Amino acid sequence: MAKVVNCPCGDVIKADTDDELVRLVQQHGKDVHDQEVKREDVLAMAQPAD
Repeated sequence: MAKVVNCPCGDVIKADTDDELVRLVQQHGKDVHDQEVKREDVLAMAQPAD
């Protein structure tokens, strides 16, 4: 099941697997916000994609 994370900056990050979503959100956090994001935080923010 695809999941999505809506970043407060307005970006929407969507992936088909938890591992892919975690990787994409962590990369976004590093590249855009200069922040490290923990796997458990990504999964806590994730919502089912419509």
